[in-house]
Amino acid sequence: MNEFENFFNLSLDPMTIADVNGKILHANSVYTAITGWTVEELKSKSYWELIHPEDFEKVQGAIKTLTAGHPVFALEYRFLCKEGSYKTFIANVNRDKNSGYLYALSRLKEGQIIPYIIVANTAPVAVIIINTAGVIFHANRLAETMFEYEAGELAGKSIENLIPARLREKHQINRREYQAAPTNRPMGSSLNLKGLKKNNFEFRVDISLNPLFEYGDLYIACSILDVTEKFNTAKLASNLERENQRLVRLAQRDPLTQAYNRRAMEELFPKIAEDCRENSRSISAIMLDIDHFKKFNDSYGHQTGDELLKQLASLAQKFIRENDILVRLGGEEFLIIMPFCEQTQAVEVAERLRISLPNNDLSQHTFTASFGVSTYRFDHGPLAPLEILGELLKETDEALYQAKALGRNRTQHFSDL
Repeated sequence: MNEFENFFNLSLDPMTIADVNGKILHANSVYTAITGWTVEELKSKSYWELIHPEDFEKVQGAIKTLTAGHPVFALEYRFLCKEGSYKTFIANVNRDKNSGYLYALSRLKEGQIIPYIIVANTAPVAVIIINTAGVIFHANRLAETMFEYEAGELAGKSIENLIPARLREKHQINRREYQAAPTNRPMGSSLNLKGLKKNNFEFRVDISLNPLFEYGDLYIACSILDVTEKFNTAKLASNLERENQRLVRLAQRDPLTQAYNRRAMEELFPKIAEDCRENSRSISAIMLDIDHFKKFNDSYGHQTGDELLKQLASLAQKFIRENDILVRLGGEEFLIIMPFCEQTQAVEVAERLRISLPNNDLSQHTFTASFGVSTYRFDHGPLAPLEILGELLKETDEALYQAKALGRNRTQHFSDL
């Protein structure tokens, strides 16, 4: 079945195909339901037999316009139904240049309910039609099955019967607001909607609304999807994403201090190096080590030593920029990688942190640390990112060793060795 046939058969509007001589070639299910004729019965007749005689002149004029190559809009005509009455249609008609056939897309001058019910009964989704009092005028079989009612059991009930009791008052307010300014509302317009089955089981739904008018009265067609599985899948996916993020964080972080670990440093550094290379900016690194940490552990115990490491990491985070990264290399040794940072700035940061340690408010114990600093400029040579990292580690370690040798509690830059 091609796309046109799908459109023709699933349209909510009456549609016909005819020729200029009066032969009806095809009609969709909405047109046959409204008129009472079958497609075969219509094909066996001329539309001149079925159009009201008083409308002949109007229709003939429309055919002349179509034959001249122009479309016809809002052609109003009366058509004989099988039971003997006439129904008034308003049609937009176009003529195909190749076949010469007339394609008419029509609507009833009054009333949308009948064609909508016809389509609703064959639609692949649950459909309920209500009036402005909230009374269910029609529910297709899929709607009855979704809410677990017997065939015909929903008609005449309040739509609020299908809403959890705690939400009914709010639903009534929402319904009145919609009725004051009815418009097509697609699915996904409202989140976290819930339906209530006959057995009082709640489930998640998505609903689209379409206003219908029947002789001046407003009706509302509700298309309903059960999205419980979709919601649960989305919730599971969200939970999995959060868990994955947690696991990634655990894989990247030192569990004691929450500083990055060596593995994360090696993963993050290439991007940092490339950014600095592209912008012709330097990278600095600061290696710091708590002075006499072994003696501290021996005096106060490893648990107190662990608390001191956590306090040092927390304090260091306050002195560095958002794009700097703090890495625990092992034991009491940390490294701060500082992209877009020159030698003077790095030394200043190290000094401010060093001076703050003995008088910080985080620890009950006085302690100091020594700092080794190194700066890599991209005019040094075309090294690969991890080679640059290796050079920074080597130079900061040598500078730190010198700081320790000169009495500890001091900052030493590699270039000053």
